[in-house]
Amino acid sequence: MRLAPHVYGAALAASRDEEAAAGVTERVMEKAASEPVIARERLVESAILTAVRRAPAPCFEGMQQPDREAVALARLAGYSVDQVASSLGIGVDDVKAGMLRALRGAALRAAS
Repeated sequence: MRLAPHVYGAALAASRDEEAAAGVTERVMEKAASEPVIARERLVESAILTAVRRAPAPCFEGMQQPDREAVALARLAGYSVDQVASSLGIGVDDVKAGMLRALRGAALRAAS
């Protein structure tokens, strides 16, 4: 349970609201309970990915998956491009292209 605040914080940063973040936290913690040992980083990663897939924060809503997942992991978890690629099971070039696509789209939406 000592990791729950980290999971909730990650979920809150990636979710549209507190209710969604609480649901994500519950889901991630329930799943983690069946694991013998799980690192805080993996729980945070799981919370971020679950949140942006189920109830993304407004800043992620306009992005396509896995672009939004890549941006969320990089911005919220501090993942490098290599870490994002490993987490999502895609190539580094795909991560870079997706992040660029997502951020350009966000900039265009913000400018209009």
